[in-house]
Amino acid sequence: MKIQCEACQQEVELETNGPTDLKRAMPKGWRPRRIDGRVYNLCDVCGNIAHFCGGLSAYLQENLGLPKNVEFDRPEKDDFSFWTPRLPEYSEVKQRLKDKS
Repeated sequence: MKIQCEACQQEVELETNGPTDLKRAMPKGWRPRRIDGRVYNLCDVCGNIAHFCGGLSAYLQENLGLPKNVEFDRPEKDDFSFWTPRLPEYSEVKQRLKDKS
């Protein structure tokens, strides 16, 4: 089964063995994000929490064809996946922060 990031069109092959929850089958860092009432499958870069701070980023607005004023579900307060692709050396710090929650 293939899944594609709806913003950048990156495509990956998912390995599944029978029925599965799509969110759990997604590659590390990929997320389904609800934006303006619709769920978009976004890769680790496009679904990064930085695109949701202070409003939806211009990059996502343009690539998803969305108007300027859209509503979206706020990323989870304990969503530290945005560190993973860029700062893998912080995995120990990330774990300590999760343990505090």
